[in-house]
Amino acid sequence: MERIIAFIKAHRRDMIIAASTLAASLVVILLVPALIIGNVSSAAGMMACLTLFFMVDPAFCLAAAIFAGWDIRRRWYTTLFPPLVFLLSTRVVFAAEASGFLVYFIIYSAVILTATPFTFLVRKYGKTDE
Repeated sequence: MERIIAFIKAHRRDMIIAASTLAASLVVILLVPALIIGNVSSAAGMMACLTLFFMVDPAFCLAAAIFAGWDIRRRWYTTLFPPLVFLLSTRVVFAAEASGFLVYFIIYSAVILTATPFTFLVRKYGKTDE
């Protein structure tokens, strides 16, 4: 039991970061579409979902990639949350086959896979000597 408590104390910050990024992904990508589908008329709901798919979700994926790229060795796994939660969201909220939404999954993954290393490289080599 002592070893478990020591491990938790040593990695407390990483556990909090992982839990908060997963919670943010669940709220933005899973809960918001569920609230839209349940509370808005069909035409307005379609417009809101298109706004989510084309603006909010890619921006959230970009923010997650920048966050992970800031400290890539400790936060690399946080980039996996948004695209995977999106796939979960398509099954739970929209009750649809994942094949139709696979294009969005690929786009979100591409955003993350390009922005994370770019952020890391800018942070590593972008420092100026003044």
